[in-house]
Amino acid sequence: MFQGIYTPIITVFDESGLVYPVQERLVNRLVKAGVDGVLFCGSIGEFHGMSLEQKKELLSWAAGCIDSRIQMLAGTGGNCVADVLALTEYAGSIGADAAVVMSPFYFQLDETALYRYYSVVAKVGVPIILYNFPDRTGVSMSADLVCRLAADCPAIVGIKDTVDTISHTRDLILRVKKVRPDFCVLSGYDEYLIPNLIAGGDGILTGLTNVSPELFVSLRQAYLAGDLMTVTSLQQTVNKLMSLYTVTPNFISSIKAAVDLVAGNVSSDLLMPAAAADDAERQTILFILRDAGLLA
Repeated sequence: MFQGIYTPIITVFDESGLVYPVQERLVNRLVKAGVDGVLFCGSIGEFHGMSLEQKKELLSWAAGCIDSRIQMLAGTGGNCVADVLALTEYAGSIGADAAVVMSPFYFQLDETALYRYYSVVAKVGVPIILYNFPDRTGVSMSADLVCRLAADCPAIVGIKDTVDTISHTRDLILRVKKVRPDFCVLSGYDEYLIPNLIAGGDGILTGLTNVSPELFVSLRQAYLAGDLMTVTSLQQTVNKLMSLYTVTPNFISSIKAAVDLVAGNVSSDLLMPAAAADDAERQTILFILRDAGLLA
């Protein structure tokens, strides 16, 4: 079962490639903060700009770095089905707890095609978490489709629902858990942790957990303890941090800059053609972090 706070970790690059010592420091920071799992090669991890071999290299390293301390998730989605199958199988072979699989993008697939796609991926035998991100794929998976996949494919164990309306996620939770009570529903928007939990969902898999993992771990703990005052206070901090997503044209730039500012000495470089936050954008990010109380 996948429950709690999950981080789609940034991937640290410089001009020479992956920077593993810094990547390891960030992983250890997340483990120490108490997150329940880390996703490598997610959207914020820039999977879309990495080759299949780069992804395999990173995932192999990640398995050793995580070393079963927390759950390890592997992003394996893409447009080439052969690569998706190969990477999903590889993720299972190195001990990933699940593969997070975005649906193909560029062409908008209908639900017949999506069912066929995920049914094929599920046959690999690795636990699969669906990744619904209509802003990137152009199509949103309906509750009908998710329920059908949950009923027909035991290997499909959950979904990351990155839809900016809690009503969609709530409908998924209420309907799919009648089919599969153990099916996990994670929200892809940071500010929906509490609405997700109230609706009977299982947590979040979101970018701001890179910036302040302790904030989200504490927020979930406060909710589970029934501490409404702390929930309200921490939620207000989350609300302030949400504006980080709008500072740069590519939100990954903002998250990387914010991680650099709070964790120190983290390269903000992105894979081409994206660019790191410029000086003016970094100043805005710095102001947001200070206003949220994360920096003096």
